[in-house]
Amino acid sequence: MGVGLSFIRHTFIKESYQGVIIEVKDNYYIFSSTFEKMYVYEPNHDREIGDVLLINGDKEPLDFKMLESEFDFKEYLNHKGVYNQLFVKDIEVKFSNPIHLHQFKKSFLNNFDENSKGIVGSLLFANSKESELSSISRELHLARLISSSGIYLYFIYSLLRKLLLRFIKKDKIVDLISIILFSPYLVFTFPKFIVLKFVTVRILVYINTHRMNKRFSYLDILSISGLFFLILDYHLAYQDGFILSYFIPIISIFINGSFRFKNDFIKKMFLTLLIAVSFTPFTVKYYSEISILSLPLQLVVTPIYIFIFILSILCLFGIPIFNVVGGVINIITNALKFISPIMIKIYASSYSPISFLLYEIIFIIFLYYSSIRLRPLKNLSLIGLLFSLTIHIIPLRYMLRDYVSFINVGQGDSTLIKYKNTTILIDTGGNKYEDIATEVLIPYFKKNQIYRIDLLITTHDDFDHSGAVPSLVENFTVREYVKDYKLFPINKNGLVLTNYNVYPELWKEENDESLVIGFNVNSCNYLIMGDAPTKIERAMMNDNKYIPCDILKVGHHGSKTSTSDEFVKYLKPTVGVVSCGKDNYYGHPHNVVIAILKKYGVSIRRTDLEGTITF
Repeated sequence: MGVGLSFIRHTFIKESYQGVIIEVKDNYYIFSSTFEKMYVYEPNHDREIGDVLLINGDKEPLDFKMLESEFDFKEYLNHKGVYNQLFVKDIEVKFSNPIHLHQFKKSFLNNFDENSKGIVGSLLFANSKESELSSISRELHLARLISSSGIYLYFIYSLLRKLLLRFIKKDKIVDLISIILFSPYLVFTFPKFIVLKFVTVRILVYINTHRMNKRFSYLDILSISGLFFLILDYHLAYQDGFILSYFIPIISIFINGSFRFKNDFIKKMFLTLLIAVSFTPFTVKYYSEISILSLPLQLVVTPIYIFIFILSILCLFGIPIFNVVGGVINIITNALKFISPIMIKIYASSYSPISFLLYEIIFIIFLYYSSIRLRPLKNLSLIGLLFSLTIHIIPLRYMLRDYVSFINVGQGDSTLIKYKNTTILIDTGGNKYEDIATEVLIPYFKKNQIYRIDLLITTHDDFDHSGAVPSLVENFTVREYVKDYKLFPINKNGLVLTNYNVYPELWKEENDESLVIGFNVNSCNYLIMGDAPTKIERAMMNDNKYIPCDILKVGHHGSKTSTSDEFVKYLKPTVGVVSCGKDNYYGHPHNVVIAILKKYGVSIRRTDLEGTITF
């Protein structure tokens, strides 16, 4: 998560917090003290849910490093009701839970190879460890709907119940035994909400069926359980896991009531298809794209995932078939790797809360009029669904507006120019700990419905400016790549890009060679300085009576080796954009540079504070 323990904060302040651990992950846990939940980072710990600790440390608001399009860990914790983190000085264990479930899970998963470990951990324990199969499943939009719907839980519960009915003929006893036998899995997965909700609903269904003579409908039971959980913790209302675990079964009830099929298999396939259609706004939210082929693929893969889940459950309860599980997972991995390149993907803009609500209302109206067979209104609502989908997949923002984005790639540079129907990327950023191309740039392009980069320029060969080039070229369409200063000026569809660093006689170090690129978009002049030092700035001033600059991309991430007092006075920019990493090792931007910009009334924008900045 890019978070570490702090050893220098508030040296003279020391507070004590006693509480209990309520959720555990590999490198952190959620600690509850006097009704307040706090995040505690502790890598490779051996803590367990239920441990009672006395922690001496500093409490501060959550603050994490996050690059463009990455998982928003702060928002994720906020939705769990966690707003502060504890920077630990020392810990005293008041009570240690004797049941070491967290350690058991890690030990259990070590029986699988790396690829199997990721998907088995995800299915059984909601672990987020990446693997080849989980990565491909995410790319093909297969994992989210399966895990969110809890369909695998219903399947294994139904299978267990059918097996028991062969030996015990009384439904009441079979239902009770099924709940009892299923409950240990709740212990292993706690606090995974989908399992907790499933067991709770099954208990309510049992009471309603065998104690209350089916007084309530299944929809009533879902509503009662949902209200119960919200009373316990209203933060659940903000969590996708809670929303989807109720949204999907409620939609299924509407679908079941709207369509009649004689063939049970066709009914299940059609039901799965319609659920996937209702899931479309969530698909766009998670992936920023829609793949038509993922719908039929979902029908094929879902039973296979259920089969993997069943085999994993058998392993969990002592049957050593780890190699069988690994073999099945490797087969499905290779099959999906073969399919992946032929998947046609359509980038889509995100649904706003209002458009999302409107889409689902129209979908329910479609189901209702289908159920009463009122064809004109059914067709009208279907047209409404198609229209809603169309306006999100047609790249209106791409076609109708020109803009310049300084992308938050951390300690590095990357500038996207959208001009008419042309996209130009200046620098890619680069990070040794993650693939900036696949994790940051390409997701950003998808969100903005950009299908290609017409021109890629790197100012120089420093890794933080060009490190992501190989991966970007491999995983995205890049039509032309330029880094030679002799090829400028470049005219791309009417946009002229000028390089001002034409002084090879001054180039002694890598930064000296950095291109300095000027261009005009929307009657606004931009100057991208790369890492050009002050000696290049002086040469530019000597050779150019005037360099147009409204928005200055501050040189070398705000290092004092660039952006001299004379240069800022000469350019007279209105805005200075600093692209740098949060709490970076180099201390960028330097106080001297900030002072110079302020001295000349330049408005300062920073990617480490604001994220991606778009003009």
